[in-house]
Amino acid sequence: MTKKALLIGCNYPGSNAELKGCVNDVMTMKEILTTVKGFSESDITILIDTDSKFTSPTGANIRKALDSMIPMVSSGDVLFVHFSGHGTQITSMDEKDWKNEALCPTDMNLIPDDDLKEWTSKLPQGLHLTVVTDCCHSGGMLDHTEITISGDKSGNPIASSPDFNNRSLPASDVAAMLSKMLGQNVESNALRAALGKAFGSDASPYAAGIMKAVESMVPQEHQATVRGLLRFLPCFSGMTGGSKPTATASTTAPANMASSSQAGMGGNGGVMGMLGNIMKPPAPPKVGDDVGILITGCQSNETSADVREGSTAYGALTNAIKTCLAQDPSLSHRQLVTNVRAHLRQGGFSQNPCLECSEANADTPFIC
Repeated sequence: MTKKALLIGCNYPGSNAELKGCVNDVMTMKEILTTVKGFSESDITILIDTDSKFTSPTGANIRKALDSMIPMVSSGDVLFVHFSGHGTQITSMDEKDWKNEALCPTDMNLIPDDDLKEWTSKLPQGLHLTVVTDCCHSGGMLDHTEITISGDKSGNPIASSPDFNNRSLPASDVAAMLSKMLGQNVESNALRAALGKAFGSDASPYAAGIMKAVESMVPQEHQATVRGLLRFLPCFSGMTGGSKPTATASTTAPANMASSSQAGMGGNGGVMGMLGNIMKPPAPPKVGDDVGILITGCQSNETSADVREGSTAYGALTNAIKTCLAQDPSLSHRQLVTNVRAHLRQGGFSQNPCLECSEANADTPFIC
């Protein structure tokens, strides 16, 4: 049986989003894998942003590393992925809350949940996949059902809280970092357009798909019209970096539509037809509950902690996993998350890690 692991730690050194414990989390998880779970060091790929001897966890590098795992594993093998860093949310037209969860690589070339769903769909059937995301906004990354975990989840810590920052990066902060990168203002609801402009072909097709589709599907002479129409949609009103336009003779959507149609560009083959196709990009394949297991740092209404204790820094989830496995390395996924929640509450944390998978997989050993 082959065992492979991808460990990703983003401290974002020198940035306004800097964290302290994520790279330490990677080294902690490496120790768990090699000393407790039977992994060899050669089977572990590490991406961190504090040491040039390692590959940097940029968006492009993370995607390449994930894809490189696919041909390395077969049915019955074990694949473990651990991400420690910031999570965020970006606007989405196919979600009830108009938001997609996304992981934040060190260069802010976001990896939305759709990327992970597509990647998971390419893995061989029968593979034992476990994903741990020690960050905020990672629930639903694989679209699995959340397993009910018993115990107090009130969010009221029973001890004084330690010194920590949360691992949630607001969309406005991501926009500010992209603004600096591009040298122009980017609004928080313009992230998709900014990602496409900043990273080009290295951007996720799901993160920057609409604006990339405009460039690839729409003739250049009609791109300005389509971009203008997109600006009237609530979730993309700032996607070009400016504010939503006011209705004037030159920007009113119906006028643009009419002029396009009169010019012979209406219908399925015209500007409006192309716009309809762009607004409905292919969704990633649906991932069944029995494909993979996801452990998240917290519930959707909570934040994951990046903890500082003297000279030591760590993610609350990863550190709790280490503690619980030291007590019993044979814990099932359900038992581990239950024990981790109890450990965090005893330590003064209000976050409640979640388990998302099938009921059957919940009771399998953590990283069998």
